[in-house]
Amino acid sequence: MSKKSWIGIAALVIVTVFIIWFTNRPAVQTSKLPIKIGVSLPLTGDAAAWGKSQQNGYALALDQINAQGGINGRKLVLIYGDDRGLPKEGVSTLRKLIDIDKIEALTGVANSSVALAFIPMIDKERIIFVSSGASSPKLTRASRYFFRTWPSDIAEALAMAKYAAEALKIKTVSCLYINNDYGIGLAEPFARKFVELGGRVRGKELFEQNATDIRAQLTKIKEQNPETIYLAGNPREMARSILQARELAIPARFLSISTLNDAEVFSTIKIADIEGTVITDASFDPNSDWPEAKKFIQDFRAKFQKEPGILANTAYDALMILAHAIGRAGTNAEALSSYLHSMKEYRGVAGMINFTEGGDVNRPIRISVAKNGKFEVLERDYRQ
Repeated sequence: MSKKSWIGIAALVIVTVFIIWFTNRPAVQTSKLPIKIGVSLPLTGDAAAWGKSQQNGYALALDQINAQGGINGRKLVLIYGDDRGLPKEGVSTLRKLIDIDKIEALTGVANSSVALAFIPMIDKERIIFVSSGASSPKLTRASRYFFRTWPSDIAEALAMAKYAAEALKIKTVSCLYINNDYGIGLAEPFARKFVELGGRVRGKELFEQNATDIRAQLTKIKEQNPETIYLAGNPREMARSILQARELAIPARFLSISTLNDAEVFSTIKIADIEGTVITDASFDPNSDWPEAKKFIQDFRAKFQKEPGILANTAYDALMILAHAIGRAGTNAEALSSYLHSMKEYRGVAGMINFTEGGDVNRPIRISVAKNGKFEVLERDYRQ
């Protein structure tokens, strides 16, 4: 057979294959299908205040994204799962989101222990995970697919140790914290830095997640007689700790963390009990002059008729950043990871946002004090 005949046959085969493909192609174009994002949150349990706060932020961002036509013409859909702030529940939630709901990316999570349990799964399945609440230092560089819009605990811990020793001139402290990656990731770096700066840690007392009676630990702290107590846990647990400390007539001042700045805390205990408590505060600043922050407050009030909760803005930023990245890089995890790592700046509610090589966000941390039923800012940017 001649060379020309072989060329003719090859051309005929190619044309035939194309006609068969074109005739039998799907009626619905894949590019027009909705983009499904999984959202794992503690919607029940002691961390529910964080989960519901994030859910509001996600709802607002979703409305605005889809009102603008979605992502390159594709509607965005959020599929929620309740992880209850517990690793075992979280793994089951994520398994369903991946296997049944077929999500293309993941966001949410308020508890670091849940996020840490997710790392092997997102690595295996190659799914981008932008957390709006997980803060453990163990998550830094844990996966090339992991990013977060809430600062690492170590940033808050070191800032508070420095402020306590240098600005407040505190010499002694006892630590009271939740026995999981979140509490340990805050209390241990704080204690090391405080000692390095010349302070003394008189004791470390732990309580379990969802603990309701913390009097035994507080009784030990009372015997230690520290100037201050460094407190780290979930909002309800920390509120109980402060309330029970006052019931035991412990006079020590409390030093604490961003998540104490929650309306649920002030509704649980008397204002006098928390007055003077100093916190590192990476929560949303309602008095910010940043244009995106002002618009966020306006839009949030219009939708929910209330003020944003502590993690509403980080959830809003997380979804907006995910949508921004997917619009430019698609849903492929490798492409998304490369884009997010190289993203120079994004105008988020929290300010100009980018990510470190380890997936951490770089943001200012405030120092605030409880005064007359709310936290007032002492320092607007107090980073270690």
